[in-house]
Amino acid sequence: MLRSVRKQFRICLCISHLYISTIWIFTNVLPSAINLPYSVPQKSSKSLQMNEAASLLYRYGYMDDHNNVNNGNPIAMDQNSYESKFPYPDKASLTNPPKEFKTALKKFQIQYNLPITGELDETTKNLLISPRCGNPDNQVNFQQNNLRQSSSASLLSRLQSGNTFYFKHNNHSLTVQNYTYSDNKRRLLNRQKRYLIGDEKMKWTKKQLTWQIQSYPSHSLSRVRAHAVFQHTFNLWSRVVNLDFIEEKDYYKPADIVIRFGAGKHGDSIPFDGAGGVLAHAYYPTPDNVYSFSGDAHFDDDEIWNDGPHKTHRNLISVAAHELGHSLGLGHSSVPTAIMYPYYTRTWEKVRLDPDDIAGIQQIYGAAKPGKFIPPEPSLPDIPPPPPVTTEAPKRENVFDFCNISVDAIIKIRNLELYVFKGEWQWRVTWSKTVTTWITYQFRDGPAKITYYWPALPKYVDYINAGIERHDAAIYIFRDRKFWLLLDNMRMKPGFPSDGLPLTDLGLPSYLKRVDSVFLWGENQAIYIFAGEYYWRLNENSGPFGKVISSPDYPRLIADTWQGVPIPTQAAFTALNDETLFFEGTNYYVFDNIAMRTRPGYPKQASLGILGCMK
Repeated sequence: MLRSVRKQFRICLCISHLYISTIWIFTNVLPSAINLPYSVPQKSSKSLQMNEAASLLYRYGYMDDHNNVNNGNPIAMDQNSYESKFPYPDKASLTNPPKEFKTALKKFQIQYNLPITGELDETTKNLLISPRCGNPDNQVNFQQNNLRQSSSASLLSRLQSGNTFYFKHNNHSLTVQNYTYSDNKRRLLNRQKRYLIGDEKMKWTKKQLTWQIQSYPSHSLSRVRAHAVFQHTFNLWSRVVNLDFIEEKDYYKPADIVIRFGAGKHGDSIPFDGAGGVLAHAYYPTPDNVYSFSGDAHFDDDEIWNDGPHKTHRNLISVAAHELGHSLGLGHSSVPTAIMYPYYTRTWEKVRLDPDDIAGIQQIYGAAKPGKFIPPEPSLPDIPPPPPVTTEAPKRENVFDFCNISVDAIIKIRNLELYVFKGEWQWRVTWSKTVTTWITYQFRDGPAKITYYWPALPKYVDYINAGIERHDAAIYIFRDRKFWLLLDNMRMKPGFPSDGLPLTDLGLPSYLKRVDSVFLWGENQAIYIFAGEYYWRLNENSGPFGKVISSPDYPRLIADTWQGVPIPTQAAFTALNDETLFFEGTNYYVFDNIAMRTRPGYPKQASLGILGCMK
């Protein structure tokens, strides 16, 4: 047993039962790995050069940068900076590598129970290039008998008897008692739970944390399913720890833990390296959140993500649970069955926290109180990808100038993305929140034919006039004198006729030839329908499919209430800040909900991110 008197760094080592679960590991992760009947994306070990190995050892904390300790950054320095430190310009240096490199290799081999050769052998290469978390294994520097080291994890994995460890930046030390180990005793120590807790200051000082997903996977995993994954993983931790996690749904409010997907250079100083290497990284909490990325978790969008076990795709549940452990203050564990084990493992059972993970997180924050509330995991119907069809899908090309375009309708779907309609075409736009309060929009895909993407609609619906998602996630589509109510692009709402219903079934007058626009007003979250010079308020819960509020309350003149709004309106959309935009041709107006009129300085040209303009 070790006991540290150091207040800012606690290490708990507990000899306990060996915890085993069925895990499939990448074929070349460990020598004892099970051979898989399929191949997985992975970088080749054959081409791993010494300078590349040095880069990985440096990145994962086995070669020191003594100037960066516990700053909350998952990697102390830009990953490319190794080139100046380890250039290896000639063959002589390849055959006679520096002592620091050999020492780092030995540390790495000790950490993962590999043969301790100090050489870049095939076993070591295979593990070095295996998919894993981008956070280093060794985060806290210490001195052993005046020899500088940074291997707190190796301290945990090898009890070094009779040595005194002096911790940098503080006056405390711990001394390990002299032991004479039998072979059996050493085997027992190798079976210990070895979670790692960093500096005590690097934890949250409040019990209620907010989280927010600001960008999503761009392929393979839908936004709805990705959202469900993160709610599930927060619940995994919430069930065992005295913390509450609340999703911050307002994009204009900051969140404690921000989740983003990005590829390569993605907004911080630590770019991802493409598929098959680093899967994700996360930032530890810092005192008073002095670091802008404190607690945030980033995932490599070059990976193909799935919300469960898959032959070739990455299991986002497993990786997300690991990164959120870092967001809460846990370091890496050397227990292969632990969520906090740094190398990617695949289990074909339900992802669970290991006793080692639970012991570590409860050491920081305490155990969950009995009967605590666990948020429900969402089960909203998904918007599936386009289905297989006999006709060839249209090629992705710029059919329009998205920075100078008039549109027919904009629909916000699942509060996750925008569907923009123009004639027979539709395209999708996503958004994300930056470290400021700005919202940035990204063109996602399209244009695609409406008939291709919305197979639930009749084939003759090759354009629409308006559309909106209701509060129950059903979607109205308006075209000429008819409307439809769908669960998603694949399914009609049960009981709704596939050929649509007349506008009169919504309570609208029979003389209407079309609906011009429909939007949800931010002030009262009610749906309004504009047609000609009149407008109506829709009651979604009236009748089987909703009805407008009737006379004498409605209809009302648009000009009497919505001053400055163009008549007729071509399209309308309420943005994330609850401002409603009205479109007329290639121009738009912004409505002031307080003054109840359009804002001064409008109309302006609709060069907007919400329409797909990326200028």
